[in-house]
Amino acid sequence: MILNWADNNLVEYPWRNKRNPYKVLISEILLTRTKAKQVAPVYNDFLTKYPTLNHFLKAELIDLKKMLKSLGLLFRAEMLIDLAFQLKKDFDDKIPNTLAELKTLKGIGDYGANAILCFGFNERNPLLDVNFIRIFARVFGIESKTKTPKTDKFLWEISKELLPKTNFINFNYGVLDMGGQICLNRAPKCTICPIKKLCLYHSKFAKLSEN
Repeated sequence: MILNWADNNLVEYPWRNKRNPYKVLISEILLTRTKAKQVAPVYNDFLTKYPTLNHFLKAELIDLKKMLKSLGLLFRAEMLIDLAFQLKKDFDDKIPNTLAELKTLKGIGDYGANAILCFGFNERNPLLDVNFIRIFARVFGIESKTKTPKTDKFLWEISKELLPKTNFINFNYGVLDMGGQICLNRAPKCTICPIKKLCLYHSKFAKLSEN
C-alpha cells in the first residue's frame, strides 16, 4: 500500500534524482535540522559549484559559509571541511560503503549512514527518523521505551522487518513523505491515508468520530 501510494505521491527533491553516494552524503549534511524546501535551492547551487566528490574535496571554508548562509547553522560549513579532510585522510578520496565506516564521518549518525547506503549505494537498509517513529506508534501502537527513540535498536529492527525485498528505496521515501504529508504530528490527515485500515490510531479516531 505504501509503495502504491509512493508511485504517485513522492515529493521531487533534487537529491532524489540521479542519486550517488556523494550527492546523498551532501544532502544529509545540508538537511540537518533544516526543512527540505529550504535546502533544495542551496543543494542545487552546491552541486553546480561542486558537481563531483573531487570538486568538493578542494572546497574552501569561506566559500562554503557564503553558500550555506541562507540556511543558518553555519557549523555545517566547518563540518563539511572536516568531512572532506576525513575522506582524503582516511578513505583515499572515496566515500566508504560500510555502516561502521560511514558512522565515523563528521555529521553522519545512524540515520545518515543508512540513508547513504540505501539511496546512494542501492543497499537494502532501513531508516528511522521522527516520521517512522510516529507512524510506528500510530499504526502499530509501538513506541520506544528509551529516551532516544532514534537510536532504539528495537525500532530499528521493526523498520528493517517492514522493509520490502525490492523497491526498498521507494518504500523508505514513501514513509518519509507520508509522515510529511499525511501522518502529521498535529492534525493528521487520516481520511486520505493509504494504510488507515491497518492503523490503530485511525481505528480509535474513527470510533470517536462516530460517537
